[in-house]
Amino acid sequence: MDTDAIILCHDIAPENSVSIAYSFDEHKVLEHIGYRFLASDYPVDNNVIVRFIERELLALLLSSDVNQTLVYNQVNGLSILLNGQPIRISVLQDRRSLLHLLNNNQGIKINYLDGKNYAVSILLDKGQLLSFNFPADSELITGMDKMERDIRLAVQLKNHTAKSNRIVAPDYSFLQLLRDTIYVDKGDSFMIPQINNDVFYKKIDNSYSLVFDSRLLAETFSNTLIIPADMDYTVDITHRMYGKRTESYIVNSRDFDDYFSRDFDRYFGIETLEKEKLTGTLILDDSHAGSIHLAFVSISIDNLLNGGTMEMQLYSNIPQHNIKSLFGK
Repeated sequence: MDTDAIILCHDIAPENSVSIAYSFDEHKVLEHIGYRFLASDYPVDNNVIVRFIERELLALLLSSDVNQTLVYNQVNGLSILLNGQPIRISVLQDRRSLLHLLNNNQGIKINYLDGKNYAVSILLDKGQLLSFNFPADSELITGMDKMERDIRLAVQLKNHTAKSNRIVAPDYSFLQLLRDTIYVDKGDSFMIPQINNDVFYKKIDNSYSLVFDSRLLAETFSNTLIIPADMDYTVDITHRMYGKRTESYIVNSRDFDDYFSRDFDRYFGIETLEKEKLTGTLILDDSHAGSIHLAFVSISIDNLLNGGTMEMQLYSNIPQHNIKSLFGK
């Protein structure tokens, strides 16, 4: 959010200047616009959700028919409460009243309930709360349908450049002995135990190093897909989008890893370890928006060990309610 530009608008409500935050993507297309209600120095842990609230507040401030806006919100599962009760239309219709509520707020509290819904509260003066309850739905939160999100992801992946290599600083005290000199940092699993984010280490004397060894192909393959690799692989992506649209493009693994290093949890499961080709399933879980990107990955042993080409069939923006069907549950 620190990259957003801010302008003061004096036309929304008499005698009030309204801070409008906006930003453009790498192609100069407007990516975000909303009412900046938080102080500039307020620490934000979830930019995606805060931007959603900014956009909804600006929509309310600009609405010529607040009742219709609330009906639209209700259809999409969004409810707005003031101190635990549905907010009165009269408060929203009087823009000065809404701005008065939001001025001098004490910050925001974001609760992610059961992995399916958000309860977001803006902390107002005198202990009051302005709350937004809504489902973790990508289309609602981003304001874009699946086709738009798929195309946007392709454009961003093709143009993203890593700012710097991300350094992984493991805490070796959590390592568990797997066998012989091989240790594992047990992570979490996604739907099934075989798809997880475990990381493997080898102990030599009293020091640990990440497994990257032709004699330990399974552990090497998993490490390469879960954490940024020292080698820079070529990732040959076939991106299968909404409406049977397919686009092919090539990125390097450092840029790919860097793009998904924020706001995504990674999981990987090995499918086959054949002599000529290794295959597996990579899950990129957008924990904020209730959707995943699913990638089927294949690479030869030689390319894995020497930094060659990795092939990827990418299916993007799969909604949360469709995820279980992918794993037979």
